[in-house]
Amino acid sequence: MNNIDAAISQATAAAAAIPQDNAQHNNAGTAVAPASQNQGAVAAGRPMGLDDAMAGAIVVDEWLKVNEHGLQIGAKKPLLEEIKVRIDLSDVAYSESVKYGNPATYRKTYDRVMTTDGSTWPQALSEARAVDPKARPYKSADINLELVDDIKLKDETVTAGTVLGHSFSTTGFKSFAKLVKQMTKDGADPAGDTIEVTVGYIEQTSNGNTWGILDFRDYKVVG
Repeated sequence: MNNIDAAISQATAAAAAIPQDNAQHNNAGTAVAPASQNQGAVAAGRPMGLDDAMAGAIVVDEWLKVNEHGLQIGAKKPLLEEIKVRIDLSDVAYSESVKYGNPATYRKTYDRVMTTDGSTWPQALSEARAVDPKARPYKSADINLELVDDIKLKDETVTAGTVLGHSFSTTGFKSFAKLVKQMTKDGADPAGDTIEVTVGYIEQTSNGNTWGILDFRDYKVVG
């Protein structure tokens, strides 16, 4: 069994483990009664709660982009070498994604059961493999980074307190994982602490391609 077969098997098992009194979902995300119920019976789906509504919700002022030349806040220039930010690690939304096709299609799940576009995760993985047999799910996360200091650009200033959003690419999560491992080694809480950290970038190269990923360094716990 290869990696994506294992991921599909795991996701299918997770989907099967959903309590039968919950409403199932079709590909459009509409709640429907489980097929195993008697005809005429009406399933009472679990009411949506705050955690359901907020899963995957990202509220930011700008997006933080990165390439092999530096960091970029939204569409603003110039590129930056580094920024100092505050991250509430209890607010990180961990996910799994798969990328396939050209131009690239991205599918994401926060629970390995349903995708953000309303499909099941096993279905998304199967569709990815149908297009690209080498497609593999990868770890990712959505993080919010609050600027600690003003950033003076050529035509404007991005003020301290501005919240930047970033979702890790196929190779980008490893830098965040390195931060988490260092915090764990130091006895900090990577699931609940608030930290201030310097964010820079690292150039990556493979198969003639060049890109950049975020680099986290010199963190300190502030809450």
